[in-house]
Amino acid sequence: MKIGFDARALVGKRTGIGNYIWSLLEEMANLSPDIEFIAYCPEGSSPSFPENLQHSRIRANRPYPLMSGYFWLKWRSASLIKKDNLDVFWATRTLYPSYLIGNIPVVATVYDLNHLICPETMPLINMLAHRLYFRQDIVNATKVVAISSGTAERVKDLLNRQVDSIVVPGTGKEFSPRNSIEILAVRQKYNLFNPYILFIGTLEPRKNLITLLNAFKIIRNKGFSNLNLVLVGQMGWKNKKLKYQIDQNIDGILELGYVPNEDLAALYSGSEVFVLPSLYEGYGMPAAEARACGTRVVASDIPELREAGGNESIYVNSLSVDSLADGLLQALSLEQQEPKVGMSWKMGAESMLRIFNDIDI
Repeated sequence: MKIGFDARALVGKRTGIGNYIWSLLEEMANLSPDIEFIAYCPEGSSPSFPENLQHSRIRANRPYPLMSGYFWLKWRSASLIKKDNLDVFWATRTLYPSYLIGNIPVVATVYDLNHLICPETMPLINMLAHRLYFRQDIVNATKVVAISSGTAERVKDLLNRQVDSIVVPGTGKEFSPRNSIEILAVRQKYNLFNPYILFIGTLEPRKNLITLLNAFKIIRNKGFSNLNLVLVGQMGWKNKKLKYQIDQNIDGILELGYVPNEDLAALYSGSEVFVLPSLYEGYGMPAAEARACGTRVVASDIPELREAGGNESIYVNSLSVDSLADGLLQALSLEQQEPKVGMSWKMGAESMLRIFNDIDI
């Protein structure tokens, strides 16, 4: 089988969607080593692949001047795909070239519906691309895959399209409780000398970090003056207010920026609480990773995060500073959780392969 896919999320430092694609590719290659994967990306990009993708190659061409990645995908990648005799195209970031409709089967993965639920939090180009193409690409896809039951329900309710399968993000084997020596080494590496609350994610408006900063102030004033708030993740977009508030010398806030995957389990394990106060998520991989490390979790009370966080996590009204502060104070009073093993990437890869094999090629 020859599977083409949008490889843009595998360029540069991988975060949520990139990790999802990379991990499924790795496990699919383990299960079906004869599959040929063809990666499409704009010229000049260098996507990274799992080492076990024996039959893979990169196809690239130049974008037009000032053309964004989404518009390259819609209008430039088709000239490459036409030549490659694909059996199926995996739309790893939902959108795909309109040329494929009626010509090549498409499996589209849906991570979220940000452009319908919280468009004001998106970069303008991304929002425009999704407003223009998302609905038609979902309606016309051969198969639609969602990453959570909550996302599948929203696709049905908002787009009137039944999802064909749900492939929940896996929790890698590396996410497990770490011992005191490993935790100490990572804390020393990042100068984490005090107890800390941990947030992991791109620093952008949907993550609701200003509310978190205000809740953290309350906690510091209620007997936790030596507690730090550690923010892990790359700086995103529309962040003037967030940067301003951080720059106001709020005591105890530490920005680590991007942290490689190999350090995350020890960061989770060493934290007092992991918090994910997002306005909206399509699933919430960091909450599942934190649970696997035995870390207490506080998250927004939305269906998708309840799927990732399970019954033992604490859920709050993330629009309320007081509710978030109360949830964090409650978590700080509890014992550490028993680790909860999440879905394996192998199970997700098996589901993806069934989807590809079920297509009448």
